[in-house]
Amino acid sequence: MSTEITRDTVRHYAKLAQLSFEEHELDTFVSQFSAILNYVEKISELDLSGIEATAQVFPWDTPFREDEIAPRFDQDKALINAPDAESGHFLVPKVIDVKG
Repeated sequence: MSTEITRDTVRHYAKLAQLSFEEHELDTFVSQFSAILNYVEKISELDLSGIEATAQVFPWDTPFREDEIAPRFDQDKALINAPDAESGHFLVPKVIDVKG
């Protein structure tokens, strides 16, 4: 899987990513991209057949709690600070123009 990174390769990727940088920066990127690919090649040499695929490396326990009935806001209390309300509803500016 040896992919050689050249200055032209870096220029091509930069164009695809709509990035621009100076010509003197090309050698730095060639070196950095080559190092990354070498590292990936090293990882691909590992036997990972017995390793289960994971999406999260740390245990992520979701805290559960019992549902509890709590007092709800009265409609008038919920609308008390609304800049504009009518018939028990918040009024907001129209942001979507539906044609049809």
